[in-house]
Formats: sequence, structure tokens, C-alpha cells
Amino acid sequence: MCKTMVNKETLIRVGFPPYTASSIIRQAKHYMVKHGYEFYEGRRVSVVPLQAVKSVIGDVELSETEE
Repeated sequence: MCKTMVNKETLIRVGFPPYTASSIIRQAKHYMVKHGYEFYEGRRVSVVPLQAVKSVIGDVELSETEE
């Protein structure tokens, strides 16, 4: 399953610890704001584009295992 938007729960299902997942989302939001998308400054925004996450953690495959 290929998603274009990522949230904290997606990162946790992939294998990141909860604190690390929220840190990645926070850094991806800062990345988006730096590139001119002021929408991501909001506290309640909890989804970020996959490309922003990849810019933070590198080019890693975020494939989820189906249960």
C-alpha cells in the first residue's frame, strides 16, 4: 500500500517508537513550513506528505505489513 500522507500511527506501525514517530512528524512539519507551506504551522495538523518524512529520515521504504 503506497500512501502519500503519513501520520504518527503509520510510523509506529512501521516500527518507530512513539516518541521518535512524533519527533519525525514535528521535523517534517518544520520542513514544510520552511518550504512555504504555512498550513503546517498549526498544532492540530498531524499528517504530513511522505516526501517531507523522507527528507527527514532519508529514503526509507515505509511499507506496512498487512495483518
